[in-house]
Amino acid sequence: MAKGNNIHDEIKEQRRKFKDLTFSGKIQYIWQYYKVPIIGIILAVLFAVSLTYSIIRNNYDTVCFIAVLDGKIDGGEDDSDVLSTDFTKYLGIDGRRKQIDLSYTFSLKENDLDQEAYVTSNKIYTYASTGSLDGYLSEKEYIDYFCTDRNIFFTDLRDLFSDDELETLKDYIIYFTNSNGESFPIAVDLSDSPVIKSSGLSMKQPCYGIVSTSKYQDNAADFIRFVFEMDRT
Repeated sequence: MAKGNNIHDEIKEQRRKFKDLTFSGKIQYIWQYYKVPIIGIILAVLFAVSLTYSIIRNNYDTVCFIAVLDGKIDGGEDDSDVLSTDFTKYLGIDGRRKQIDLSYTFSLKENDLDQEAYVTSNKIYTYASTGSLDGYLSEKEYIDYFCTDRNIFFTDLRDLFSDDELETLKDYIIYFTNSNGESFPIAVDLSDSPVIKSSGLSMKQPCYGIVSTSKYQDNAADFIRFVFEMDRT
């Protein structure tokens, strides 16, 4: 503050000096005296934009979540694979507010060097117990991995498909037999499915079942209809 000036005089003096500055000088002046609040405002705006974008981007419902065990496909990392895109069209959803998720990040192959199979098992159990897992797609050797006498893990296909549909699928149905000799149709072998065969999915004998705790069992069942080019019910 200049000698003899009060606060009001000082403000007038600073305004006069600011008015006489060049454009670049004004920018330097503003940055010198208001750097901290400017940075604070910029950070606040960036945070608000980021938060808004995150809310908009994640404002959707996953209406069918399918765990794919030990299978890869072109575009699987960003959901641009042919199974994801074509199944979305088959369900008649927009792929934005309502989405399907075929996740190719699961593995049950045991390897001495890591714990991936153990981690996958826990993930599957967790998703199933919370009703978040709808479909389970794996090689045939792993299709009954989670089946027990007390809980066969999958929905009985007779509860989701008509007699005519079961007749169409009869050559591909996989059964689980418990210790009492009771057999349940739990999954379908997709190896001969025209959609799967043309998709490039890296599985020798892909099989698929609908998880019993699924919240979207109809959509999960429609995946079977989709890959066998059947009409939706």
